[in-house]
Amino acid sequence: MSKKQKKSGHQKNNQTNNQKNYPGGAGQHPQQGPQAPGRDLKTPDIASDSFMVKPEPARPAGAPEAQAPVETPVVTPEKTRDFKDTLSLPRTEFSLRADAAINDPRMLQRWELERLAEHAQSVHAGAEQFILPDGPPYANGHIHLGHAYNKILKDIVAKAHRMMGYHTPVIPGWDCHGLPIEHKVSQDHPGLQGAALTTACREYACKWIAVQRDEFKKLGVLMDWERPYLTMNYSYEASVLRVFADLVETGYIERKNKTISWCHSCQTALASAEIEYEDRKDPSLYVLFKLSDRDTKRLVPQLAKPVFVVIWTTTPWTLPLNRAVLMRADAQYQLVKRGDRYLLMGSERVASIMALCDAENVQDWRLVETFKAQEFAGCSLQHPFDSERLVPIILDQSVGLDEGSACVHCAPGCGPSDYETGVKNGLEIYSPLTPDGRYDTGIIPAALAGMSIADAQGWVIRMLMEQGLLLHKGSIRHSYPHCWRCHNGIMFRATTQWFCNLNNRDTKAKTLDMLDTITFIPAQGKNFLRATIENRWEWCLSRQRSWGVPIPALIAHDSKTAFVDPSFMRRVADAVEQHGTEFWTVTPLEELVAQGLLPESFPVHEYRKEKDILDVWFESGVSQYAVLRRDPRASFPADLYLEGLDQHRGWFQSSLLISMMLTGEPPMRAIMTHGFTVDEQGRKMSKSLGNVMAPQQIIDRVGTDGLRLWVASIGNEGDAIVSDRLLSNIEQVYRKIRNTCRFLLQNLYDFDSARDLVPHHDLTPFDRYALVQLQRLQERVLAEYRSCNVTAIFHLLGDYCSGELSSLYADIVKDRLYCDKHNSAVRRSTQTAFWTILDSLTRLIAPILSFTAEQVADYYQGAGHPSIHLQKFAEWGDGRDLPILLAGVPAEKFDADWKLLKEVRTAVLKGVEELRAQGLVKHPLEAAITLSYPMLDTITVVDDMHEFLKMFLIASVVELVPGNAGLQPTALEGLFIRVDRAVGTKCPRCWQWGTYEQSEGLCPRCVAAIS
Repeated sequence: MSKKQKKSGHQKNNQTNNQKNYPGGAGQHPQQGPQAPGRDLKTPDIASDSFMVKPEPARPAGAPEAQAPVETPVVTPEKTRDFKDTLSLPRTEFSLRADAAINDPRMLQRWELERLAEHAQSVHAGAEQFILPDGPPYANGHIHLGHAYNKILKDIVAKAHRMMGYHTPVIPGWDCHGLPIEHKVSQDHPGLQGAALTTACREYACKWIAVQRDEFKKLGVLMDWERPYLTMNYSYEASVLRVFADLVETGYIERKNKTISWCHSCQTALASAEIEYEDRKDPSLYVLFKLSDRDTKRLVPQLAKPVFVVIWTTTPWTLPLNRAVLMRADAQYQLVKRGDRYLLMGSERVASIMALCDAENVQDWRLVETFKAQEFAGCSLQHPFDSERLVPIILDQSVGLDEGSACVHCAPGCGPSDYETGVKNGLEIYSPLTPDGRYDTGIIPAALAGMSIADAQGWVIRMLMEQGLLLHKGSIRHSYPHCWRCHNGIMFRATTQWFCNLNNRDTKAKTLDMLDTITFIPAQGKNFLRATIENRWEWCLSRQRSWGVPIPALIAHDSKTAFVDPSFMRRVADAVEQHGTEFWTVTPLEELVAQGLLPESFPVHEYRKEKDILDVWFESGVSQYAVLRRDPRASFPADLYLEGLDQHRGWFQSSLLISMMLTGEPPMRAIMTHGFTVDEQGRKMSKSLGNVMAPQQIIDRVGTDGLRLWVASIGNEGDAIVSDRLLSNIEQVYRKIRNTCRFLLQNLYDFDSARDLVPHHDLTPFDRYALVQLQRLQERVLAEYRSCNVTAIFHLLGDYCSGELSSLYADIVKDRLYCDKHNSAVRRSTQTAFWTILDSLTRLIAPILSFTAEQVADYYQGAGHPSIHLQKFAEWGDGRDLPILLAGVPAEKFDADWKLLKEVRTAVLKGVEELRAQGLVKHPLEAAITLSYPMLDTITVVDDMHEFLKMFLIASVVELVPGNAGLQPTALEGLFIRVDRAVGTKCPRCWQWGTYEQSEGLCPRCVAAIS
């Protein structure tokens, strides 16, 4: 042992463990107690904290000794020396504990010095590329767990493909423009406007980009951090303008008055991706619209009283803006009498409305007549708030028959579907509403002018009651659209905005067809994305803010016409690439003429610059043009877009639509989504619920690799659950994998792969078996990495370490590793298998457990090795070695033989367990096993069955007999066994039992080992 090892406190701990370790490989931890019936007798799990076997516990004073059978006397030498120093006991300085709080920062510092993130971008340059674009997070505030989940998942996928040999550059990005930053900066600097506000917003975004970048680095994420793309970079802003100019030139862009989603709190238009639905309570009103006298006389001439059509609404404030009432074209409508009033409503809704209005007096209602909806075509109704206005009845199939009255109030100026109905039927798009959610001048009745729509709810209800036009008032809790930023309910108002016509050049239809060419992970993502695109036919691109990319158009002072010229826009883009969007803000029109951006003859006095900016989702969607197609580090199309499932309404959709409009091709070959981070009750994490968990909180508990392992454990078909129970499971799985690597390292301390590696054809049968299983594991793991199924990898690696290695292979070969001569062919064979397993396993875990893999590589690859993250997966398992490992045995026969041998082992060890339960043996080496099983003669994967079974069953004595006389049947059909206590002497070095003639009681193997 070196001086360094002697001085190492960790080595001291290893020595202590080694002194207590049972060399033969089987025993019982003193604190474990008897093993459960049917469980294999073996050493404690190498993937647990306590895989070293401790000495047998001392017998309490006065306790009776276990009695051995009379016919199996035990002979023990009177005096033996201590042979501990002759054993090849495991040793390593690789710590049992990760000590992540100390070691992770050290590793990050080392990676910084080695410029690992930079080198990772260029490794395998010239090989086939794998392009994974980064959907940019927003540059404000610290990262949350959702950010960490997404970035780590991308990092796992990128690292895996890099280790497959792909050139995998990953360019991180940030969304920088938009309302949250503008709002925060305006709060901090009241009165700041124009270019000064833009400059302050840039500084604010830069600050948080630096913070978030450092936080992402601490997660072990390798991206091109020094060269990210930012949507506020001058070059990116110019790309946005150039794309907009291209869409203008190809006829996609329109400026028109349309009803749109509007947040009156933020005072800006909202895209569909910026709307969230939340439950809220609203009024539920059944309101009476009087049928015109002319139509009443035509339809029911026998009546001398008016007829009222019953409509239903949950937004009373929109009633003054009514311009029509809709009926279902194929439905029937009933005229009923209630008291002295005649009411018209859908036949299928009569019973519900009767019960709602007069639950105890339905006898007061009387059916008068039934009509077909077609009879009301062309009829008119009296507007409830404008005595001089009649509104038409319009037949429309959109009217539902499962709620309300089957008569729908239509206000085209304050509802998207109403707007479409209004355009189709030539209705007035009436919307006298201000940006802050008030009625504007020109509203009828005039008393509403200046009143907020919130206050108008009560005012409208009172007026309806005074006029006797309110049939019933109730309330309803329903899903209502809210602004994603301020979380207030939105309104709909008709304003002049800039739109992208998605039906131009059949773009929408072509995009839907192109979805079949994209791979979706999970598959249902295709349906989500299809639904979001099918429901759109226009895209509102304009926003009423300052911090963003301006719309380079000139608006006439009458606001009716606009100067929209693609060449002018491109010249503005060139200037923005030099000076940023501030150029548009500060440069007067006269200067645009002077600089040649506008012709000298342009009538600048008749125009003003457009003040609206472009939708930030349009900006982020341009990344497929600005990054994939223009950045030399990337290429088009990308191999994979990977974001949260909400991006079906956001980045996935905007990127896809813009790419289809520009190139006719999708910008990605595959789309992968994941869920949201939620607590164990399934509640989305939020400050109001107090269930938010920051990434650092998880790191403090389970380390950075623990956080990364949690990401790998989460299936991407559901939400990402965080709970104490789940984190405890993560700790256990991490411990299994780390301790497996440690155990492998412990038994390679005297192994030099350049000198001692045994050719695969010379390996022992059991070592060849272990490598066959390893190769199959690698094939499955690499297949899952290719398909981005990291959750399957989490289970494969965990099960392999705790099952195939710990419970079987490693448990059995401990004896030869500890007790055989240190350089024997058998021991070197097993060490070769251990080294190969360690090398493959380290590489397989590297994309997920990035810190641990680097630490393990330091121990077995030696000084000066390149980072594990710049290496490839082990090449030995590419299938070329399989015929050698199978040793000429067909794969099906190989598997069948080993399956049979493992079934034999399970049945025999159950018999040993029964003897142990009687107190006759304490571990398998004290047992003598006699067995009869004709099927063993069919085994071809083992040469010497007798010696193999001694090793495989961890037994001192195994005797194979032809018949089953005196033997007991087992659960395995055809296998008969008898288990006795071994006779003779226990070898003081390896603890195997036998009749030994050596003076010190050593078995022949141990004599040879120490000679």
